[in-house]
Amino acid sequence: MERFRLYATQIIIMNKYEIIYKHFDMHPDYRGYQVRWARDKAQAIKYICPTKPNKDGYGTTKKGARIQILEVNEVPTSE
Repeated sequence: MERFRLYATQIIIMNKYEIIYKHFDMHPDYRGYQVRWARDKAQAIKYICPTKPNKDGYGTTKKGARIQILEVNEVPTSE
């Protein structure tokens, strides 16, 4: 199922994405997992990492922690 938002005269379709990342302040085997509603994969990543990650997936969070984006998958939803 896609989530809809209605703004004045336009409808924005939102999809659900799961983001798996490595957090460098945690244990080396740690894998973070978050689920976000977004228009596309790029917007889903921006919710976690406001600056664009480099080609290897390294970036920083809003609080300054270094992370590496490992996977971004669209989660199938049903009604």
